[in-house]
Amino acid sequence: MIIWDLLFILLMVLVGTTIWKLRQQSELAKKLTEAHCHKLGLQLLSFSRSRFNFTLGSDFLQASFVFEFSSDGDNNYQGGLTLNGLIKPRFQLPAYRVVDDQQTFH
Repeated sequence: MIIWDLLFILLMVLVGTTIWKLRQQSELAKKLTEAHCHKLGLQLLSFSRSRFNFTLGSDFLQASFVFEFSSDGDNNYQGGLTLNGLIKPRFQLPAYRVVDDQQTFH
């Protein structure tokens, strides 16, 4: 009876740790995406996790995120972020329209 109790506690600790790491990864990914959009002068519209994988090693959780952004306020585009663990962010952005602040034609 004691061994089953210990296994149950161990299982709950593992599940809790995994949920905590998933949440930590999502928060980091959102901050990285916000910073990347700010650096490029884009407006972040939405952000969500699209998938994740469990692997052994330092990159315990590999996740993909999808976000929508706008460059001119009228059009929206969809980009992606791949994150291995809490490191190695890789952004994928489509070609988007760049609008100058000055609306003059020469």
